[in-house]
Amino acid sequence: MVPRARVATTGPRAGTGAGLAAVVIWGMAPVATRALVLQLAPLPLLVIRMGVAAVALLPWCAPVLRAPGRQYIPRLIVAGLLGMVGYNLPVTIGLQWVPASTAGLILASEPVWLLLLAAAFLGERVSRRSWAGAAVALAGVAVLAGPGVLSSRGSARELAGVSLIALGTLFFAAYTLMLRPLSRACGPVPATAASTVAGSVFYAAFAATVTPGQLERLPAAAWGELAFLALGSNVLGMLAWNLAVVRLPGPRAGLLLYLEPLVSVAGAVVLLGERLSAELVAGGILILGGIAATWAPGPRDKDPPPTGTPVGHQPRSIAPPDS
Repeated sequence: MVPRARVATTGPRAGTGAGLAAVVIWGMAPVATRALVLQLAPLPLLVIRMGVAAVALLPWCAPVLRAPGRQYIPRLIVAGLLGMVGYNLPVTIGLQWVPASTAGLILASEPVWLLLLAAAFLGERVSRRSWAGAAVALAGVAVLAGPGVLSSRGSARELAGVSLIALGTLFFAAYTLMLRPLSRACGPVPATAASTVAGSVFYAAFAATVTPGQLERLPAAAWGELAFLALGSNVLGMLAWNLAVVRLPGPRAGLLLYLEPLVSVAGAVVLLGERLSAELVAGGILILGGIAATWAPGPRDKDPPPTGTPVGHQPRSIAPPDS
């Protein structure tokens, strides 16, 4: 197994601090992407981001490269393509046309897609309350997509952006389901690192889209955003969350994840000057309320939901749970 990060302090306080750090990093990712994608096209952006992240994560792939971990490499490649390409590419393209605050709330619906995929392909039983919660959360996504976007005042690009981000969220849920057994077999951090590296290889084919002229025109702030996305979101966020779930009970760690879309909205308003609209507030309430109803344990449940967190975030962390 890969050695976990060591810190001077131990216990719940260190776990809470690490969890909050991960949530802030992930919540700010749509904000940084939105700011950056207005200056650098999505494909070269992802070539740089995923290339740097892959190099940084290589040391954590070692257990997978040794027997018996090698038997899981084909499935890790497929999982990596679902997460690094199926998720990151449409979301990054969509953020050209959708505000970061809206994107952050749509991304928060990932546990709902995970629930639907688990029921459809794994035969997992879903309670009526969970179905109702899923419907409420998806209604929230619909509110964010209209009526402004669907009306004559709306833009076809905005609707396409919302659709692409929702599609990316669906792909990340599929990535989560595929990575879950691989995390148990290889260890959560090695499996996440290996799938990230494997999926990032896809972007090597498009390395020519990064030109010296593009890089020369990027301001210092854009380089900071690139570093934040590559090393912060893909590396530090994962390691911090790994520490959090080790030191905190699953339900307490899961509660921290509900702060992630709020961080996205706050960051977009403060740093990008985005405005809070009635549709944004209503859609956000529906999404977060639906997720809470979907994953909160019922009165007859003896155990909380897997890891007690929106499963969509598990792959980025250590075991229990996914996104």
